[in-house]
Amino acid sequence: MNDVHLVHIGNLTIGKGKPILVQTMYDDTLPVDMKRAEALLIRIGKLNTIGCDIIRFSYPSKDDHEVFKYLAKASPIPIVADIHFDHTLALDAIEAGAHKIRINPGNIGARWKVDEVVRAAKDRDIAIRIGLNSGSLPRREAASPAHLMKDTALEYLDWFERLGFTNTVVSLKGSDTDLTIEANRLFAKESSYPIHLGVTEAGSVISAVTRSTWALGTLLSEGIGNTLRISITGEIEMEIQAGVELLRTLGLKKKGIRVVSCPRCGRHTFDTIGFLSSVEEELLAIEKDLTVAIMGCQVNGPGEAKEADVAITGIGNAIFLYEKGVLSRKVTAQDAKEALLEAIRNAE
Repeated sequence: MNDVHLVHIGNLTIGKGKPILVQTMYDDTLPVDMKRAEALLIRIGKLNTIGCDIIRFSYPSKDDHEVFKYLAKASPIPIVADIHFDHTLALDAIEAGAHKIRINPGNIGARWKVDEVVRAAKDRDIAIRIGLNSGSLPRREAASPAHLMKDTALEYLDWFERLGFTNTVVSLKGSDTDLTIEANRLFAKESSYPIHLGVTEAGSVISAVTRSTWALGTLLSEGIGNTLRISITGEIEMEIQAGVELLRTLGLKKKGIRVVSCPRCGRHTFDTIGFLSSVEEELLAIEKDLTVAIMGCQVNGPGEAKEADVAITGIGNAIFLYEKGVLSRKVTAQDAKEALLEAIRNAE
């Protein structure tokens, strides 16, 4: 499909030709008091700083209305309500100011209930994501599970269009990577609607990153996908970091620090693991397009340092700072972190 179909989510626009956005899902229930809500808002700001563009929340109760309304109004990034089974929760989230809602029309119930949700979203000019998972599809004959996912998504889109609603995103996910790839390829051939990419129940960090990188990287390299989430059973900060790094690796995101670091070996004389851990959060928040090397031995350290924009290389008890490939100065272990960050701040 060569058509361009743009969707607006809060102050963001997604679709062909627009930046690919990184999304996560909050890993807990919404807080019940405003003090904790304010702390959550601060966390959302930090997530945005390290590369999160959209955040989704479960919305299982109308008791969440006031806190959700506060977050939707104050958040620096769009807030999405995840709705299952009860269409009145979708209506309540829309009333609370959701920038997008995620529903599977198949588990909302009667057709008129979905119609009410779509009309309310249209009236408020908010987006809807049709979220289809391989485990929650209609039971009927199809050429394959991937074809069933694609056909179901197209039918829902046609339904929404008949109601005059087109501000829609689609996701076709499975825990099987090959199914996820095939379903999204089939859909992209027949529709220009934006696609949210993900692999469901991907597992712990190593499993999730490996499987998601294969599936999402394959699709993104083919020009398929407009938002993504790397679902990890773990800290949501890891999801964002993995998503941002995937986009950088594919050349789809230019801003941000590219880290080159020593994997350790018997020649290892500098604690690269500890040093990288101590500085990683600051590096994630920097938008400069730079390569930063953190090396720990005399074999590869000097060579990588000369190729990087900024580098720290530890050789024995000595730690050296490089800037633009040139040895700048020797620093102490206590001063190494600040020396690196200062050099990055000054780099052009």
